[in-house]
Amino acid sequence: MAATNNSVDRALSLLQFIARARRPVRFIDLVTATSIPKATLHSLLGSLEDAQFLHRTSEGYQIGIAAFEVGTSMSVPASLRAAVAPALDRLALSTSEACHLGMLVGSDVVYLDRRDTGEGLRFASRIGQRLPAHATGLGKAMLARLDDDEISRLCPELLPRVTPRTVGTRAQLLEVIHEVRERGYAVESEESTPGVCCIGMAIDGPEGPLGLSITVPVQRASVDDVHRFAPDLAEALDRIGQVASAQHWFDAAQGYRAKPGAVESVVNS
Repeated sequence: MAATNNSVDRALSLLQFIARARRPVRFIDLVTATSIPKATLHSLLGSLEDAQFLHRTSEGYQIGIAAFEVGTSMSVPASLRAAVAPALDRLALSTSEACHLGMLVGSDVVYLDRRDTGEGLRFASRIGQRLPAHATGLGKAMLARLDDDEISRLCPELLPRVTPRTVGTRAQLLEVIHEVRERGYAVESEESTPGVCCIGMAIDGPEGPLGLSITVPVQRASVDDVHRFAPDLAEALDRIGQVASAQHWFDAAQGYRAKPGAVESVVNS
């Protein structure tokens, strides 16, 4: 592992904490959450505010415009979202359910794009949000693209629970992952968000596993019902692979499309 700078590490941790709070965070709350000495914290916040990575309001600190500028300059997600947009639009239109695009970053899902239906429940996931992969159908589908040894390196023996239904151990997760590989898709029932179930499917992207998911309120479908969306997901991923193959950023990637026969077997089932 490369050597790091303690001040930079602390500043980045502050940015991540405030970004994930989704609301202004008071100084006293940052003191409690980070255990950074008050004088050091004042200095870090002052530097981040001066550089416009943070913005201070009467309610606390929130993410500033410079963080947005840096985040949106990352070329792969930007070009990826552009390439995927038509397929994501079509998937949302054909299923009339909320659809999400995500990529695997370490052991987490980062949501890159989403489509809402405008009907029924609206879900808490947002573009840029990060959730533990083991707690989501989308994340489990992407983890299944890795081998067991790699999953073991990424995931601790005891996994954090997002809800009481979240899988709690690495051993249990690996059992689920083996089922996902056999089936070709992953499912989730209220493991990341109470009141919703989800089906996810993944392929190998230029920066690692990439996936799509469909999220449905439990009032409209159970986890046993969402398998009906598997052909829609398979078709969307196949279309994404075809479009993405024409992109410059995709040229260096290998094995981006689903493993041979996976899409076809789901579509024909």
